Amino acid sequence: MKSIYPALILSFITLFLFSCGPTISSKDEQAFKTSKAKMEEKLDNPEKENLEKALRVIVLKAMKEKWNFPEKYKEKSFDKISMEMIDGKSYSAIISFAEEFLAADRDEKIANKTAEIDSLEKDKLKAAKITQQIDAFKLTKISISEDQFFSDDPKSPFLDLTFKNTSKEDIIGEYMINIEVYSKKTGEKLAAQGSGGTWNDDFALKPNESYDYHQPVFNEAVQHSTLWKTAKYPITDFSPYDLVIKAYATKITTKKGGTIESPKADAPYFDAEIKKLNEEIKGLKETKATLDELELTDKNR
Repeated sequence: MKSIYPALILSFITLFLFSCGPTISSKDEQAFKTSKAKMEEKLDNPEKENLEKALRVIVLKAMKEKWNFPEKYKEKSFDKISMEMIDGKSYSAIISFAEEFLAADRDEKIANKTAEIDSLEKDKLKAAKITQQIDAFKLTKISISEDQFFSDDPKSPFLDLTFKNTSKEDIIGEYMINIEVYSKKTGEKLAAQGSGGTWNDDFALKPNESYDYHQPVFNEAVQHSTLWKTAKYPITDFSPYDLVIKAYATKITTKKGGTIESPKADAPYFDAEIKKLNEEIKGLKETKATLDELELTDKNR
């Protein structure tokens, strides 16, 4: 135990000397330069480097303070604010002041990103609930038939969709379905279109009832294949035509829920954002918020 005392005494002496050593004067620019030079006379090279880092960090603190409290620092420059922050401070006080800001800034970022994750989690649940409600207007059948608009028109491929109301509520009013056509080989989107409208006030698609969609196949899809002339209708396998057809509801209306539309962001988007934020939080937690972690210059240069 006795051998510990000299080391402790040396530490206290070192701390005392640093805390009672030269201080920065920010009375004016010349006073700052003179007091900084006097302080550096007592420092070795690593300490001089840390002092320079600390001064730059404190300028960042000044910028943040002015941004957060513009009225408090009205008509004061970043330099003026940072000079006031370090006026009368010793080397050790300046280092501590800078590292306290680094730690507080790190913790604030962690808190903000944690709050953002919480918000995204809530938005994800809301989006999932809305999607589940809209998915109740479910596609149950898809095929291609041959038809014509008018009796004297040539026959052409028509897309037939059947949507079923699998919810426990009547679907009324506004609705919208989205149809997308892709090349099966390349995955290229050939065409996409929204189709919908507003059902009459006296119309309601009751639970377990179906709605049939019957419209010409998109021209881009027809031109994509040369097999239509030899096609045997109805077509339920689109692979020979190098087509993938997707159809889904994007808007429905019920008396209880009103009109709801598909969220702009889906579950994979929320998952990716949350994952990215968690990785950023992990990186922040691994930092010690010390000046030693900072570099004055880019070492890659």
